Amino acid sequence: MLFTSQRLDRVHHSMQHEEVDLLLITRTQDVQYLTGYQAQKKYLPTACIVSANDIPRLLISEMQSELLGQNSVMSEIRPFTNNDTDTWYPQHSTAFWDHVVSEIAATGMQSGMIGLQLEWLSVREFERLKAALPEAGFKDFSSSLWKLRQIKDPSEIDMISNAVRIAEIGIMTALEIVSPEKSEIDVSIEVESAMRNAGGHLRGIRAAILSGKSARFPIATPGPQRLSDDELVVIDITVSHRGYFAEVARTIHLGKPSKMQNEMFQTNLRVFEAIQQHLAPGVLVDELAQNAVSVAEGVCSHRNILQPLGSSIGLDLREPPHILLGGQTTLRPGMVFSIHPSCYDPSLGGSKIADVVFITEDGYESSNTLARDIV
Repeated sequence: MLFTSQRLDRVHHSMQHEEVDLLLITRTQDVQYLTGYQAQKKYLPTACIVSANDIPRLLISEMQSELLGQNSVMSEIRPFTNNDTDTWYPQHSTAFWDHVVSEIAATGMQSGMIGLQLEWLSVREFERLKAALPEAGFKDFSSSLWKLRQIKDPSEIDMISNAVRIAEIGIMTALEIVSPEKSEIDVSIEVESAMRNAGGHLRGIRAAILSGKSARFPIATPGPQRLSDDELVVIDITVSHRGYFAEVARTIHLGKPSKMQNEMFQTNLRVFEAIQQHLAPGVLVDELAQNAVSVAEGVCSHRNILQPLGSSIGLDLREPPHILLGGQTTLRPGMVFSIHPSCYDPSLGGSKIADVVFITEDGYESSNTLARDIV
């Protein structure tokens, strides 16, 4: 991933605004955002330290450093030796945290205000830092970092667009091979293979071909049950490209949908369009949700429309802000959303449509090329 100096400028500006002298980041997705480094495995010990007016220090093990090769990172690489045999997990080892404290001391900020992601640190880790840095102050920087990540720069948008292309290959593959009597799991495996061959990364690939009651749940796993020609079938695709996610979903019927099945699907489609039509800078996410829910009234109850109706997307599949009732975030140019309304009725099955959209100065742009009304 191309890391830009403009992104680092925004980070330094936010640090100044929050009166933070140094950032210590340990969540792998956020380390990638701040340095460009994509960890080989999510659980590997990784951190970065950012001090004012300086490039980040990337803290990784010697093994990770050797594997880094020609990866493009915008950071000073500071490897450490991890030979601990204590009871901590590798990323929580004594050697790792000793290295973190040593690098903070090397910046001269051991008595400054340190920004942390408190939601990602255990009590044990936080207590260790406080004991090792008794003169430092600590402040939660989690929400500020999420706000920074809400606005995607051109390199991030390019990665997401590439992920969308791969996801659409998954949708098209599914449309070609799905048929009655095939099992959910068999079709899903074929679709995942096609996306890997197209460049999708193993982390994040999910091809879920779901029918019946299982189509209701976002976390449902395809099973051995055979597809039927009297049920709605949800093709739910997520994929990542160089760490950045895309989500595309379509709903089909393998026979002739009943009048009520078609009515539910068309309502779900109108909900999607109601959200999309109001995407523009300055709009509250609550307004998007209100418009969407009003479209469904009289056909699908609030209970049957699954929320959130959409979410920001990037290095995580689901990022704040979310499109739901009561949400007070205002849309801004550079935001990227997965719009993914779903509707479920026990007697009719499930319906889901998902696409990725980019908020622009004038409104929005859709990244998808596939028709949505394909039931």
